Amino acid sequence: MAKGIIVSQELQKLLDQTFSTDTAEYQKRGFQRRIGYGSRPAIVHIDLANAWTRPGHAFTCDNMDVIIPACQDLNRSARAKGVPIVYTTTAYEVTDSGQPSDMGLWASKIPLETLTVGDPSVDIDDRIAPESGDLVITKKRASGFHGTNLASFLTSNRIDTIIVTGVTMAGCVRHTVEDGIAEGFRPIVVEEAVGDRVDGVVAWNLFDINAKFGDVEPLSNVVKYLDNLPKFSETTAS
Repeated sequence: MAKGIIVSQELQKLLDQTFSTDTAEYQKRGFQRRIGYGSRPAIVHIDLANAWTRPGHAFTCDNMDVIIPACQDLNRSARAKGVPIVYTTTAYEVTDSGQPSDMGLWASKIPLETLTVGDPSVDIDDRIAPESGDLVITKKRASGFHGTNLASFLTSNRIDTIIVTGVTMAGCVRHTVEDGIAEGFRPIVVEEAVGDRVDGVVAWNLFDINAKFGDVEPLSNVVKYLDNLPKFSETTAS
């Protein structure tokens, strides 16, 4: 269970029982292998903008008192080594449902009309504010890769590992991880640095992703990995 994830005692008991049974089944079938770290990582923060990180919005997520400090620690270690840092936010130019819109069919399911380009709610949380040289991507769909220049940015900088944080675990984080491994990048999900809105969703998706699509790692391991890297300019692609 990731640190800081709050679930009821009853749900925790059910999750523990399920994870124990499913782990045995997955391992019997050859799942839960480790993909490991590469030599040239990038930090990819998914949708840590005010609509998700601050209270009172339709998209507000829980556990920010753990997620934000974890991301601060990651940024600090990454910047010390020159590791690229990427942020995504989600925002739309046309949010009037009566007009042709860049929201697409997704707006039939969730209140995308509350995420308007230029509104402060879609700005990255200033507690982890982007600095000069960081990349900020405005996406329209769940995955950080879908319809964006993320893959080309990573490829052109010879990145082999994406260290993924953010929200939501069941949506945009998960889809980014799935697309990341499909594009040939090693996904590392930082367990203290991801969140969602619904009890139990984070724990289940961390378990499932760790079985199929990437490695779930505690913050301490990821920071140690970053701290032990040579300067980014000195590394070579594997």
